[in-house]
Amino acid sequence: MFSKKVQSYVKQSIVEEEEIQQDEKVFCQQADIAPLMIWMSGCNALYCYFNSNWLKFTGTHLTKAASASALEEEIGNIWTGSVHPEDRQRCEDIYLRAFATYDSFQRQYRLRGADGEYRWILDTAAPRFAADGSFVGYIGYCIDLTGVPIGIGQPSLTETYSLSTNSSHRLRKITDREQATELAKALEQLQAEISKRQAVEAQLRQKTSEFAAILQVLPDSYFRLDADGSILDYKQGLIESLYILPEDCQGKSLRECLPTAVGDRFYQAINQVLETQYEVSFEYTLPLPEENNNFEARLLPLPDRQIIVLIRDTSDNIQAALIESNAKFRSIVENANNVIFALTLEGIFSYVSPNWTEIFGHEVAEVEGKSFIPFIHPDDVHICVDYFQRILTTGEKQKAIEYRVQHKNGSWRWHTSNSSAIKDANGNILYFVGICHDTTDRKEAEIALRESAQREALLNRLSNQIRASLDLNHIVETAVQEIHNLFEIDRCVFFWYRQDADVPYWEKVYEVKNSFLPCLLNDQEATNGEIELIAAKTLNGEIICIDDTETMGDSIAQQFLQDFGFTAFMSLPVHTQSGEIGAFSCGYCSGLRPWLNNEVELLQAVTVQLAIAIDQAKLYTQSRITAQTAQDKAQQLESALLELQQTQAQLIQTEKMSSLGQLVAGIAHEINNPVNFIYGNISHASEYTKDLLHLVELYQQSYCPPTPEIDRQINNIDLDFLRQDLPKILESMKMGAERIRQIVLSLRNFSRLDEDGTKAVDIHEGMDSTLLLLQNRLKAKPGHTEIQVIRDYGNLPPVVCHAGQMNQVFMNLLTNAIDALEESYSTGKQSTYVNSHTLQKGVRVASRREAFMSLVNNTEQRTNERQLLLLSETLRVACFSEGVQAGKPIQRTASQGQMTFPQIRIRSLIQEDHVIIRIADNGPGMSEEVRKRLFDPFFTTKPVGKGTGMGLSISYQIIVQKHGGKIQCISAPGEGAEFVVMIPLKQEPST
Repeated sequence: MFSKKVQSYVKQSIVEEEEIQQDEKVFCQQADIAPLMIWMSGCNALYCYFNSNWLKFTGTHLTKAASASALEEEIGNIWTGSVHPEDRQRCEDIYLRAFATYDSFQRQYRLRGADGEYRWILDTAAPRFAADGSFVGYIGYCIDLTGVPIGIGQPSLTETYSLSTNSSHRLRKITDREQATELAKALEQLQAEISKRQAVEAQLRQKTSEFAAILQVLPDSYFRLDADGSILDYKQGLIESLYILPEDCQGKSLRECLPTAVGDRFYQAINQVLETQYEVSFEYTLPLPEENNNFEARLLPLPDRQIIVLIRDTSDNIQAALIESNAKFRSIVENANNVIFALTLEGIFSYVSPNWTEIFGHEVAEVEGKSFIPFIHPDDVHICVDYFQRILTTGEKQKAIEYRVQHKNGSWRWHTSNSSAIKDANGNILYFVGICHDTTDRKEAEIALRESAQREALLNRLSNQIRASLDLNHIVETAVQEIHNLFEIDRCVFFWYRQDADVPYWEKVYEVKNSFLPCLLNDQEATNGEIELIAAKTLNGEIICIDDTETMGDSIAQQFLQDFGFTAFMSLPVHTQSGEIGAFSCGYCSGLRPWLNNEVELLQAVTVQLAIAIDQAKLYTQSRITAQTAQDKAQQLESALLELQQTQAQLIQTEKMSSLGQLVAGIAHEINNPVNFIYGNISHASEYTKDLLHLVELYQQSYCPPTPEIDRQINNIDLDFLRQDLPKILESMKMGAERIRQIVLSLRNFSRLDEDGTKAVDIHEGMDSTLLLLQNRLKAKPGHTEIQVIRDYGNLPPVVCHAGQMNQVFMNLLTNAIDALEESYSTGKQSTYVNSHTLQKGVRVASRREAFMSLVNNTEQRTNERQLLLLSETLRVACFSEGVQAGKPIQRTASQGQMTFPQIRIRSLIQEDHVIIRIADNGPGMSEEVRKRLFDPFFTTKPVGKGTGMGLSISYQIIVQKHGGKIQCISAPGEGAEFVVMIPLKQEPST
């Protein structure tokens, strides 16, 4: 109670001291905002304060001085340096004369402003007194008089105390009414703060007096310490010989005045009080000359990180307390239901409570003096060792631990223990004490609950898997694995009873076993005769539970189980709605294994769920088979329909081509006979004409002049012209007949009616024949520019192929290219043709066998062709250096410009053992979506009535299916299109 009172008084004194300091701060803040220059001095006549207006006026500032004396010295230097040297001594004299009698005074002097100029100041000061009437200094305020037009700027006033009234009167004259009001308010506030501070100081003195009286009657020793443990204040009280002398303790550290161990304990308590801000108490022993005395120390927190320490002698009370405590402790221990023990630091039982015998069966004498380790379960020894090690390391109480203790009958009991360390006065750990109570019933209930939860989780998990999966094998495997893991058995197997076989047997479906066990039945079948008892009961839907195979009555079944190492066995039947019969077999190979009722119930629930899953899986499998069968039939019908459509279209196309071939062959045959007649007789007609003309010439030479009648006839028929023109006419007729003969031959080559099957043919001949038939579409027509065909043929040997079908492919590809070019030109896109044969200087390079198709094979055309061939050989390298690459659509460049005429480029070459024909146009190209569907049957981008969509599809079948080759299209919008046909060079020719 005394300590609380002391702490209360000390705290109140410190709080009032802080309130005074706070009032001082508030007073300074109000002085700083006042519209006056204010100063203060202490009772030592030294200036101690200038407000912000005073410092601002003089242009000075204060530094953060280390002490109050240094601050007073700095302020005095500022005042001395700011007053005019001529006025300084006079002002000090006025101040000191007033200071001697504590009177008010006024003085005028020149004060240097922030701009360096001196200004006349009127300074008025009044004395300050404390609540007890003691003098504490002066407070004054200054007014700038420099701008006042009265002769105040001269130091003519009588500087005595009697001038106070006249100076005040003059002040009222030179200031206006508003300034006077502000000054009055400021003075009133300052006076109020001074009065408040004086009242607080009076209260502080009263509390200090009361605290001093309390300390006089307090029997305890009293210390006031700072955070470092240094003694700020000390009173010895009624305790003697505390190692501390009152006259020597002030300012010393508490550690210097006490033994090392006791000093360290005090410093621990000091740190604890500073951290928690709560009272801390402890007991300690001091060796005194007569005997060791016991003391109690109480430490209480104070503001500003200070601490009160009260020390009381407790030696007289300890012995009685020990006796009473011992009696109480013994009563508690003997009547407690829990075991109380004490352990040495080496882990030896130094004490156990008497109820150890009742709980564990051992006599107390059998336990005390023994190590605790033999009584603890081997798996839990490390838990206990680590627990006591933590207590020894930290010296603090740890959380309770659970472990197993062996009863004298050999059973294991679960216990929960709490232990702590017992220390001496110096904080050294002497031994451990602890209390433990039996938690076996709770632990067994927890284990049973956990096992029940695991079983429920297994059942739920299996149910979920049954709902999530309809795969019968997956469900069976999952059930077997889960049962094996949950019940911790050595083997779990699932069997199907195959009753539809000639000799029914049990088939092992899935097995999980420990690695050291052999495989059950070694994947062989077992008949009912070998396991008659097990099979019969399973077929009847009975559960078999054998806790010990030694107790079985059926010797055959017993021998069968023991051959596989079973010491305990359980089998549960599985009967499905579809008539399937199966069984779960659970085996244990390590002694007696009682099968609990809840285990059997769980396995029964699993078998029920498994039977449902099997029925669901069967139904699902049947439905899937039915659906798959229907889907396969639908796909077959769809494929058959598509094949039928393709076959029908191909037959129609083949029939059309056959009819066209027959028509072409018939026309060729009909034209060939008269052409042969004309061609065969033209040579004779030419000879006869030459002879007749020679005869006419002889007549003219022999009968000159001719008769008038003959002469008129010569003039009428223009004999000279006729003689010159007739041979030319016959030559032209011969050329025309030759041309017709070539056309007939091309028609015959294209139709190939007389060449069925594969034969070695000239691919170029078929290409030229196709071009000849399409010559009419290549010519210039109204609204269409002539389409130029550039043939870049490689040196190909005869190729074994279906010649007529290959001509059909060429016809389809060239027709599509012509359609694309005509469509592009007719829709105003002629400027989009890709120029693949133009160099930077605008020179067009012809290929090796370039020829512009024309029915007139005159001399001028042949001459141009020879020139183009020479030019192509000269500039071929330049052409390829400009990026003209075979097989790729050519990109336009700024230097190449744009084409104003369409082109088709045909190129052939040999690559390894394949022939490649590339047909490219410089048309508008196509999108990626169109390119992917080019070879689909009935797909076309042409208007209705212009295309059937079967040309490219049939071409694909001819190249891929008939010749085992490939056909692809390379195209992009605005980049033209190129079809690449690749067929094997060698095939087996048809016989």
